[in-house]
Amino acid sequence: MSENPHDVDAARARIAAARARLFGTLGQVQARLSPANLAQDAVETAAQGVATVARKGAEAVRSRPLAAAGIAATVGLVMARGWIGDILSKRHETRDPATGLKHKGKKGSS
Repeated sequence: MSENPHDVDAARARIAAARARLFGTLGQVQARLSPANLAQDAVETAAQGVATVARKGAEAVRSRPLAAAGIAATVGLVMARGWIGDILSKRHETRDPATGLKHKGKKGSS
């Protein structure tokens, strides 16, 4: 079985071309999967997500400003409840003139 040398040369050329395409594709895959590119893609995706949420939130506030103000006020009061409680409890504290120590007074007494 003798092979035509032109067919062998053509096959070798096709093999070389296929190998070059394969290595080119591998290079592209390695570039895409590099840690720097993966981190950049993650940051871009997160930024797009935050922008979308912010845009939707702004649209919701524009469409229902009173509801948004009520929610914001409720969240503010919940977050400040400890501070508000401290202020209210200090209103009921008195100092004993003899010792100078603070103690909580009874409601209704001065």
